Amino acid sequence: MKAGLLRSLVLTIGFGACGGAMAADSTATPQMTLSSPAFKDMEPLPLKYTQTGTRPSIVVSPGMNNGAVNPPVEWSNVPPGTNAFVLMMYDHIDTLMWSVVNIPGDVRSLPEAIPNGNQSSKLPAGAFHRSFRSNGWIGPAARQNPEGRWTYYWKLYPLDRKLNVPEDASREDILTAMEGHLTGNKAVMITPCCDGSK
Repeated sequence: MKAGLLRSLVLTIGFGACGGAMAADSTATPQMTLSSPAFKDMEPLPLKYTQTGTRPSIVVSPGMNNGAVNPPVEWSNVPPGTNAFVLMMYDHIDTLMWSVVNIPGDVRSLPEAIPNGNQSSKLPAGAFHRSFRSNGWIGPAARQNPEGRWTYYWKLYPLDRKLNVPEDASREDILTAMEGHLTGNKAVMITPCCDGSK
């Protein structure tokens, strides 16, 4: 009799604990996500966003963009207390292809085709962008990677404040300035290069 009561009590406590854990999980804050309406995560980057750009018959040299534009990006499930974002795109050998620094915390997307320079109305107020060669988007060199072996990582960092870094800040400078200011986990998107069919 006592053994039966004890067994029932243990089972009741166990199920109660599991139920509590399930309830806690169901109310957990969703992870921040990063995506693009122009392509899916792990899909090749369309050629219009590469250095091949609008002139696919041209063999490009590093730094040419031939009318290339940046793709649109958007994000959701932002951590509480976020007052700014940094978006970085870099390749698998750590070349910084694009960074957009000091995006205001209430912004949830960046449009396609932000012009080079930091005065465009398409760029959020107070933000600046650059690549490894210019103050704007250049894009991957698709024709130099015909087999699509280059991989690009897009990372969005939520911050509690804007960064005090110059417009020509390196990736290392930006990462150092972000230390201690993240409000949650970064969101990641990955794209190989490149899709010659688009």
